[in-house]
Amino acid sequence: MTTALLPLAYGYLRDDLLGASDSDSSEDRLRNTARSLGYELATVFHEPSPQIGTLPPAFVDLVQECRRAAAHVVITLRGHMSEMAVCRMVLLAVLDVRAGAAVHEVEV
Repeated sequence: MTTALLPLAYGYLRDDLLGASDSDSSEDRLRNTARSLGYELATVFHEPSPQIGTLPPAFVDLVQECRRAAAHVVITLRGHMSEMAVCRMVLLAVLDVRAGAAVHEVEV
């Protein structure tokens, strides 16, 4: 018997929005959401405090990894792609154009 592999999804979390004990539970929420959507969560990219005026470095790594792995879904908590130097719409557009990936936001 063969088991079909699930398509990959990646996670994205901003550490400045997580409490010290929230990281593991937040990753579990992303993992559970991925499974419920029919994906395997490959890894979660953690963004340190967002940089001013640039694309956040972990976000850039996320885009590159989505392209490399042909992953088309990013799962994050609501608000984790907001209130940065680069607006949310730009981040979503970069993911779409550069990696063909859509974002699924989980309610906090």
